[in-house]
Amino acid sequence: MHAISWDQLCRPREEGGVGLRPLHTVRKAACVKMAWRFIKGGSLWAEWMANRYLRRTNFWACRIDNNFSVTFKAILRCRPVLHTAICRQMKDGTTTDLWLDPWLGSRSLLELLGGQLDREAGRGLTCSRIIRDGVWRPEGYTYTAQLAEEIHLITIDASQTEDTWCWAGPGTGGGSGLFCFRSCYDLVRTHHDLAGEVEFIWGKGVARKMQLCAYRLLRGRLMTRDRLLRFGMQIPDAKCVLCNEDDESMEHLFFVCPMTWHIWTEQCAQLRGGVGVDRDIRSILSWIRDHRGRDPGWARRARVRLAASVWHIWKERNRRIFEGLTTPPVGILHNIEFDVSVMAP
Repeated sequence: MHAISWDQLCRPREEGGVGLRPLHTVRKAACVKMAWRFIKGGSLWAEWMANRYLRRTNFWACRIDNNFSVTFKAILRCRPVLHTAICRQMKDGTTTDLWLDPWLGSRSLLELLGGQLDREAGRGLTCSRIIRDGVWRPEGYTYTAQLAEEIHLITIDASQTEDTWCWAGPGTGGGSGLFCFRSCYDLVRTHHDLAGEVEFIWGKGVARKMQLCAYRLLRGRLMTRDRLLRFGMQIPDAKCVLCNEDDESMEHLFFVCPMTWHIWTEQCAQLRGGVGVDRDIRSILSWIRDHRGRDPGWARRARVRLAASVWHIWKERNRRIFEGLTTPPVGILHNIEFDVSVMAP
């Protein structure tokens, strides 16, 4: 895996990576989690932090001071991210700051008004000022009819004991409002385009070593002899060790070599009922993905058969180079069928 960039490996499997999590992103997600625990309250730690740093100011309006601890500075720096992943469930508005808390979606009333407010005149006002008998009454406190209409769209939940924050980050499972670190991590990480053919090889039932070998083939990172020559290594013979006809490359080794061509033909006869094989792993993966709905177990068997074929071809190549041992095509096919029978019975 050393030939694949760290950025590539740290992408989710559906985006072409192997699902590793870089520590700097995990750290950022952990800071967002601390910020979430702080605004939710209900713990001795949250109460102590609030009494220590927020005696005269609001959490959302607090400026970072050099005298703050490293932990609290990290929490304050996470506010822009936290804004996008929380919502306010309103009961009576008594614990929600009218101007500073982001209770209008992910924005505060002060932000929507462009800062057009006498901060001293508005200090300490709560949303209870614009709630009457469980109904919004924002008249006299907003500048536009559009903003008043947006306020009316916010649901007042009379079943709540008090105003509370709810988690609304990605992947929270139907809007349960409960915090999930996976959702938090997905919020702070960098997103990339989907790579469906790569995601397919990570399905259940396939040995991890076979999955990684197939993944390296998809990424063009297997150390075949043509790649070693490009790296400046001295190779006594660049010929394919399976056929001794053409120079070894990933395309030749897995899809052009007569020996591997015979193996793929046999595998596709099992998958397609004898239809000719495509000489490209992405084409084979695309075809499997398009036809996996035919039988719940068919896609699993196809995934195992594909990964096992790649693994045993690569293993046979290495055995011939490093151990001087040779297995006939019939033996390789037998090994593939054994793996399929074990992993996808």
